[in-house]
Amino acid sequence: MRIIGADFAITCNDKQDIIENGAVAISNGKILEVDTFENLKSRYIECESLFYKNHVMLPALINSHIHFEFSKNETSFRYGNFGKWLDSVMESRGSVLKNSKNAILDSINMQKKNGVGIVGAVSSYDLDLEYLLDSKLKVIYFQEVLGSFDKDFDNQAIDISIRLDKVMQFANPLFQPALALHSPYSTNDKIARYVIDLALKHNLLLSTHFLESKEELEWLRDKSGYFKTFYDKYLGVSEHTPNFDIDSFTDLFKDIRTLFIHCLYADDELRQKILDNGGYIVSCPRSNILLNSTMGDCSIIATDGKSSNINVSLLDELRYALMVELSRGNDDIEGISRSLIDSVTCNPARALNIESGILESKRCADIAIFKLECKSRDNLLSSFILNAKYARKLLINGNHVKVS
Repeated sequence: MRIIGADFAITCNDKQDIIENGAVAISNGKILEVDTFENLKSRYIECESLFYKNHVMLPALINSHIHFEFSKNETSFRYGNFGKWLDSVMESRGSVLKNSKNAILDSINMQKKNGVGIVGAVSSYDLDLEYLLDSKLKVIYFQEVLGSFDKDFDNQAIDISIRLDKVMQFANPLFQPALALHSPYSTNDKIARYVIDLALKHNLLLSTHFLESKEELEWLRDKSGYFKTFYDKYLGVSEHTPNFDIDSFTDLFKDIRTLFIHCLYADDELRQKILDNGGYIVSCPRSNILLNSTMGDCSIIATDGKSSNINVSLLDELRYALMVELSRGNDDIEGISRSLIDSVTCNPARALNIESGILESKRCADIAIFKLECKSRDNLLSSFILNAKYARKLLINGNHVKVS
């Protein structure tokens, strides 16, 4: 058992408590108690204790949607328009995926430097599996399924079943298998239902990209636009029609815990339907801007992968989102900052159904500590977002994870 403290503890609890000279008592990988450093020291006299002066502590950050496999991309894909981007992915993804080990490792290390302790890793080919298993991070591993045509169902079903069986053997407190359907434009009804049945059978989380672009909206709603020629151009199938409309796709996930990624072109009624069905909406601000010129909701934010971002720094994502919100005329910088910190701590923890994301008793001792010389809580939250550069310490289940 030990006590760890800092000048400020941002708890991210329901009361939004910030504790000056705050600390946590840790035992057996769990938070036993949260209070001031002095109070905890007086209650646990024999306990080892350490206080970080000029630092702030908060729950380890959660990057709930990231594609590590595309970490080698820098200039291979085109931005500014979703259609142009997807064209470039179809044309260049092979070279980006090839020999990507070092880039994947760099992206994993960036998570640790950012104080990220939990990642929702979406993997199309399992190229990142070995490195994530060895990362010491908590990993929700979303094995992704793509396939637009029913005729390919048998091979698709065999492939995902074999892949899932492989990763299920690695399930442990740091590694949780999950499943993902790429999107309604790249998935057929038979494989979608098969994957959902697998998720129900094994009690797994689901993830899907949904209404990320105007192009996808036009396809699902009007059967027109960019995707009208996409399947012929890249897959050799002419006169293809959508496998789903908007409602039939969302109805697949009713009462199944699912992360809906992006949702930039979902109206308020549809967004509420997703939430009422037990889903959660995750936004990737910089990716959204680069491909669709709009940021989206920021209740839960993530970096996405380098396939559609300049890096996978969650701290940079927070800074960017803060500045965009300020540019919209909202000058409540502390209020915005509080919401943004929640978007990478308690909110994604709730979506992922994990006991992290909050500094409170009985939660996992997943904690990040950053150097920050802030004298007042009045500007603490914005100061953290604007100035935090890298984590001084990262704890997962109470164990120190090397931040390199």
